This record gives sequence, C-alpha cells and structure tokens, in this order.
Amino acid sequence: MVIFQPEIRRALEQIGRSKIGSKYWFQISSEEAEKVLQQKRKCINAVVEAAGKFQKSKTGALMVFEMQTKLGDIIDTGTIVNAEPSVPIIGNIFWNKAPLHDGAMVIRDGMIYAAGCILPLTKSDKVSIDLGTRHRAAIGMSENSDAIVVVVSEETGQISIAVNGVLTRNYTRETLQSALEALLLPEENANGEKRASRIPSIRRGRKS
Repeated sequence: MVIFQPEIRRALEQIGRSKIGSKYWFQISSEEAEKVLQQKRKCINAVVEAAGKFQKSKTGALMVFEMQTKLGDIIDTGTIVNAEPSVPIIGNIFWNKAPLHDGAMVIRDGMIYAAGCILPLTKSDKVSIDLGTRHRAAIGMSENSDAIVVVVSEETGQISIAVNGVLTRNYTRETLQSALEALLLPEENANGEKRASRIPSIRRGRKS
C-alpha cells in the first residue's frame, strides 16, 4: 500500500472524475448545473481576455483546464490558490517577476485552483524543434490526461491549444473563445437547449 500509494491515489481520482462517477454517484439539480456553467463561462472569458493581453505583451503562460481526470499529482507540485478567475489574478500569476510565473496554472471547476505547477514534457520525437519547454509541457500534459491546455509563447506571443497530444496554433482571441467553449461547455444548457457547435474553430489552428 505504501509503495503503490501514488498509483492508488491516481486511480481513485480518475474513478471519481469518470463518467460513471459523475452519472451514478451523485446528481445535481438544474440550478446547480446552471451555476457551474456560469462559473465555467466566467473562467473562459477571463482566460481568453488574459491570453489576448499576453499575446500583445509576449508574456509566456501555461493554463490547464482539468477535465474528467483529476490532476492531484500535478497540483501537488505547485501552490494552491483557489481563487475566482479574473484577468488581474491571471496577469499577476504570469507576471515575469512573480515566483509562480514559470509553472502552469490549473483550473478546476471554473476556479483558478493552483499555480506554479510542473507538467510532464512530451517524449514524442515528432514535435517541432521550434517549440520550447512550455509547448512541450502542454503537449505532455494533454498526452497524459484529458486536460485542455492553453499556452502563450513568450517569444512570439502566439496562442496555442493542446488536446489529446495534438497542438493547434495561431489562435486569436475570437477563435480561442470559440474553441474553449466548444471543448469545455456542455452541448445543452440547463433548459435542454442545444448550443451551436464551434468545433470547426479548433480545426482552423495549425497542428504541430
């Protein structure tokens, strides 16, 4: 038990965030679901606005949206923040003189949960040599989990998204907003109304 404690913890975290766990272990009301949805929208808006500012100032940033797979081991490498998402807070985290700016920010359930986290680097030999550590960490994180990772290049200001081990690049604020809404928000709202799919916005990015 002691030897395999990290592996057991990861397994339990994954079960807890799986579709089985979310569907059968508990049910939430439509009001609670709507609150969660609004919180996620608020977070997406803050990330998009901050990324747009980082793009102009060429500020490096690495922002991880936790999905079904819990990222407890990753969070343990950083500092718990547990703050409401806002542009000033995200800006302070990634300010180049801040102690946490070199690590990744982890977002859980629409909240900025941790910062200064260390992500696993991809081991793929197919990744472009032009990509730096942030991009390799974004790809590595998306290879090892179902997390959605937004990365802003410190050298070029270019915005990219890593999903399932694939990095798509050249996002604007508008296409980033559409892509994150398509990836993070449910297709139906609390009233059962379907929103328009924005998946094509993701495919417009260039893969690496």
